[in-house]
Amino acid sequence: MASSAALRRIAILLWIVAGLLVIGVGWRLLFAPQSEPGRFAFPAVPSSRVVEAPDGHAYQYVAAPNLTWDKARAAAARHSWQGHRGYLATIDSAAEFQFVLSNVFPDDTDVTYLGGRQTARGEWRWVTGPAAKAEDGKGTMFWRGYDKGETIGFADWMFSAFQHGGKWDVDKVCCLTLFSYRKRQFSTSLGTGDTDEGVAGYLVEYGE
Repeated sequence: MASSAALRRIAILLWIVAGLLVIGVGWRLLFAPQSEPGRFAFPAVPSSRVVEAPDGHAYQYVAAPNLTWDKARAAAARHSWQGHRGYLATIDSAAEFQFVLSNVFPDDTDVTYLGGRQTARGEWRWVTGPAAKAEDGKGTMFWRGYDKGETIGFADWMFSAFQHGGKWDVDKVCCLTLFSYRKRQFSTSLGTGDTDEGVAGYLVEYGE
């Protein structure tokens, strides 16, 4: 009898352990935090040729892994095309956005710098090219706020662009990027070239 009771206790204990394991796995699958979007890697995409748009502007993707935003801005300014000096692209309409996505990038890319920055808390402006001259050199504002912000110009943010807390908190990010998580949209970046972000390069625009 004592042996049977001991076996029952062991069996019960094993069932409890198995149940806890099932609960733990289920919790991880259902409720565990998703990986940061910046941690998803894409195959490297080489630099593109210059692609001319109908409005006379032109665009070129330049591969430059783990570059900082400031260095990307300086590098873009060293490019030229048909007498036009380059600058980090300022995408200010849905039509321009679709043209770039359809014609410049043959494949999805990892983080790609654009010419936008958070110039004050919750103020997102285009600060490169002709748009940089607006408001006495502050740049052209296109978004105010964060998740539920106000569209001033054009913006197509990905669902996790504005994070509250953690490494990519809204008070730590500085720069606008194009990112291909699920679909290509605007996102934010530390701008430091941090390897966790997977910076792939930058988009150059030519034209006034």
